[in-house]
Amino acid sequence: MAKEVKTVGVKEGLGAGVFGLGLLALFLPSTIQKIADLEFIASEAFPMLSGSLMTLGVFILIAGVVIMFAKLDD
Repeated sequence: MAKEVKTVGVKEGLGAGVFGLGLLALFLPSTIQKIADLEFIASEAFPMLSGSLMTLGVFILIAGVVIMFAKLDD
């Protein structure tokens, strides 16, 4: 029997791109905190925005992993 050769295709590239977007969404709250620390900006909404972005980032990371490992017919 011949070994099945696995290559990286478009699906894996898409999954890696989505995973990268998830990482970007997870690191955005640090930038939001720097903006909230400015004295001329009222920062009541920044904690909610930060938490929402972190939750969204986790879901995006999961979606990227699912895309990479999903068995799709090519």
